[in-house]
Amino acid sequence: MIIKSIELTDFRNIEKERIEFSPTVNVICGRNAQGKTNIVEGIYLFARGKSFRAMKDKELIRFDSSVAYALMEYEKRAEGVKIGVQIPRTQPKSFYKNGARVQRTADIIGEFRAVLFCPSHLGIISDSPSVRRSFLDVAISQLKPIYIKLMTRYNSVMSSRNAILKMDDAERAKYRETIDFYSSELASICADIADARYEYVKKLDFWVKKFFEQMTDGRETPKISYETNAQGADFDTRASLKNRYAQLLTENLDREIRYGATAYGIHKDDLKIEINGKDARLYASQGQQRSLALAMKMAEGEISREHTGEYPVFLLDDVLSELDIERRKYVLSNINNRQVIITSCEPNYFDESDANFIWLNEGKLMPSAE
Repeated sequence: MIIKSIELTDFRNIEKERIEFSPTVNVICGRNAQGKTNIVEGIYLFARGKSFRAMKDKELIRFDSSVAYALMEYEKRAEGVKIGVQIPRTQPKSFYKNGARVQRTADIIGEFRAVLFCPSHLGIISDSPSVRRSFLDVAISQLKPIYIKLMTRYNSVMSSRNAILKMDDAERAKYRETIDFYSSELASICADIADARYEYVKKLDFWVKKFFEQMTDGRETPKISYETNAQGADFDTRASLKNRYAQLLTENLDREIRYGATAYGIHKDDLKIEINGKDARLYASQGQQRSLALAMKMAEGEISREHTGEYPVFLLDDVLSELDIERRKYVLSNINNRQVIITSCEPNYFDESDANFIWLNEGKLMPSAE
């Protein structure tokens, strides 16, 4: 998968620019706050369907403008594709593929695939379980469009079930059969989502071991496994998973009523990450945790390649400055045979003969550094 170009209009601080990319390494250079990350944000919008940093779509629109646009041309399995988005200030955004409007945002996810690595990802090991669940959900969604539908349905059913759990005893008694229905429905969806996550984590573990051991010359061995409250279930049998979740949601109903929310399900899952048998969240140094985060992102790209037959685009947003020299060298020596787009304030990290430099100043493309 190769991006040819992206055109941004009234997007963040960019009035109108068309950026062309090489199929190898591209370095977007400029001082801080010039708009480098805005370009990456525009690209990743097509991979995830939403910004990775804005809470609301209208934040993407340039001041004094009523609508923002992004149009990207890329190759997927050697076939040219045009994908666009229109972001009005007062209406929902609209995606387009080859000129035709895409009916739902969820339907755009998976059309274009990218791996994003930014400074916030460096804390994935020590951050809360929700951050690691989000990592899984974003990665799997780009490979399996049905996964998004499962997550949407799961959140909807759980929200309805939670509403009943919060009722007083007399009111809730009227909905006993409804609770049973929602519990059964959640158990079924949990089985599908947990199965997808479990299979993904097995592949993640394989690739993270490979990359991490390369970084440490084999001195340290990581292990990543899937933690779920459905322990005891046979993950190779969907029926076993469904039955275990159904058991949890049925036998613990009184506890959930006191809690006022669904206490069991895939929204409580986590990744167990270890180094040499010890919990990385508790015992790994900051350097080890950063190496693990880097290995997880590189693994995400390899799993995508295995699944689809081609690499996704790698987006490295201001992350090299957060890495020490050895980890930076490792990244730069392992980005061959794929398209990489890097933002950086430090052009000296790169050899001009090996990279396509894109210079940006106050949201405008420049012919060279100023």
